[in-house]
Amino acid sequence: MPFSVIPPISTALPPPDSYRDALGSTPRTEVPGQAAPRGLRSGLLEVGLFLADILLWLALFGACFETLALVAYASHLPKPIAILIPLAVSLFASWLVGSYDRDTDFRSLRFTSEFVLAGLIASIFGAALSSFFGSYGATKMVSRLLLLGTPVCFTFASLLMRRHLAGRRVWDHHGVRRLLLLGQTSEADTLQRALELAGRPTVVERIDPVTATRESITDCLGSREIKSTPPHITAKGSVPLDSIVIAPSAEPLIAAITPFLVSLHTRQLPVYAWGAFWRQRVRMHDVHDSSTAWLFERDFRLHRTSIHWHLKRLFDIVLAAFALLLASPLLLVAAVLIRLDSPGPALFRQPRVGFLGESFTIYKLRTMRLNAEHDGLLTAQKDPRITRLGQYLRRSRIDEIPQLINVLKGDMSFVGPRPEWTVCVKDYEDQLAYYHLRHLVKPGITGWAQVNYPYGQGVDDARNKLSFDLHYVTHASIFLDCTILLKTCYVVIGRIGGR
Repeated sequence: MPFSVIPPISTALPPPDSYRDALGSTPRTEVPGQAAPRGLRSGLLEVGLFLADILLWLALFGACFETLALVAYASHLPKPIAILIPLAVSLFASWLVGSYDRDTDFRSLRFTSEFVLAGLIASIFGAALSSFFGSYGATKMVSRLLLLGTPVCFTFASLLMRRHLAGRRVWDHHGVRRLLLLGQTSEADTLQRALELAGRPTVVERIDPVTATRESITDCLGSREIKSTPPHITAKGSVPLDSIVIAPSAEPLIAAITPFLVSLHTRQLPVYAWGAFWRQRVRMHDVHDSSTAWLFERDFRLHRTSIHWHLKRLFDIVLAAFALLLASPLLLVAAVLIRLDSPGPALFRQPRVGFLGESFTIYKLRTMRLNAEHDGLLTAQKDPRITRLGQYLRRSRIDEIPQLINVLKGDMSFVGPRPEWTVCVKDYEDQLAYYHLRHLVKPGITGWAQVNYPYGQGVDDARNKLSFDLHYVTHASIFLDCTILLKTCYVVIGRIGGR
């Protein structure tokens, strides 16, 4: 049986020569008033930061050595190779996580978690390599303390230096970003609101894709002054364009300027497709996106096969057992106070939806009067059903500690989407597309939505939190879990979002 020939799809694409010109050895596109992001000044700043790291590492090494010399009477100077190996490993680990890149946000918790984790691993690895070159102190213990202590101190000192530098205008433009969107007004509004929710101050400027030309984009690149800013952004002076985003409505309309955008992307500044920008920069999922292509871009079977999930389970068991042991006296005292404060049991039990949609019973310290759910499903601001002691337990998050039992049982994890009440889940699944996908991972005591979005209730808040939950489901990793745990500490200490 002969095969039928599939006719070619007729599209108005630019000729191949235009792409070769964009990727070839043609001169860089000159934009009036705009310096290259990777220009001489930017390169000097990055080299200066690299040299500052070397001086900082050597200064900390000397301070640690002098301290150990006083305490342990270590008087022998180390061999040069013993200094160079951990120094090189520390600098290489810093470079791997983008600590010498001006595009890196040094104040973000994602960078903090990656930098600290890389620094601690580099400390152990560098000390192990240097141990082959012998001891240079009075004892081997002195050498090990020096080899481990210096890189660890360098990790935290270098992180503080970068966070201080990030607020300086010489390195960053006060944290305010400026991007150009090729798309419709509604898409610009959606992106602006998402960036606000994500806590990333950005001025979104727009060009209609129907009238977009090489000249109009070049004019926007050349203008460094912000024309208008949202009310929540305060930006002074000039801010260079950070990136270009191509909205879905613009993709079929910009074929003529695609080679020019390719040239910009490879030589000057990043150009993102809509979905890529949401994943990499906003770190949310666009729940208003009606397309289904993203469903097939991720392997949702990873929750059963990836080594990450097995390591995460091991971490959950060890940490939950240790934390529950330490918190036992506090739980005992809290249980007695709850019984004295109001009639009823100390523990609150409620059915929640967990992994793969299976129901389980969640445990929390009771913070409301008995049978409070009969007076309403949702908790209001200054809810009168909350007991006097319950207000403190909620603000301090002490009421969440019994969920460690759920973690040990395997119902929950430390990090994951928060489990919702079975009654609420049915309503959310009926009104929110893809809500069921958040059940592809185990629910957690804390999650990406909890550390990025304030306490909320109702469908609108559930939709916003779903944007963060779907991002976690499709991008779960050790680094993201560390970021969430670090930000959880900040939220708990600052008592943010509790009700």
